[in-house]
Amino acid sequence: MISSLASNSREKEALVMVDEMYEKGLRANEVTFVAVLTACARARLVELGLELFHSLLGEFEGALLGACKIHGAVKLSHEVGKRLLELQPEHCRRYVVLSNVHT
Repeated sequence: MISSLASNSREKEALVMVDEMYEKGLRANEVTFVAVLTACARARLVELGLELFHSLLGEFEGALLGACKIHGAVKLSHEVGKRLLELQPEHCRRYVVLSNVHT
């Protein structure tokens, strides 16, 4: 539902739904995070998107890129990949995962 809302010009509703999900003790997976980041990007809530991205970085770096590939979010994958490479440019796995988005 979050992804659907984020993709259909109802970004703020998607973000409210995420808040409700956390209030109920549910945890998001990588697909949910991509939907949340998409909602942030579409709503031009860059700072919120960056905060969420940084909070997820340690846990979902490869999963985020994988979810971008599954959902065809190439533009979002570029931003995620760019941030990952800025944080640890020597980490070769990041390059491999990022290249897989395009295959």
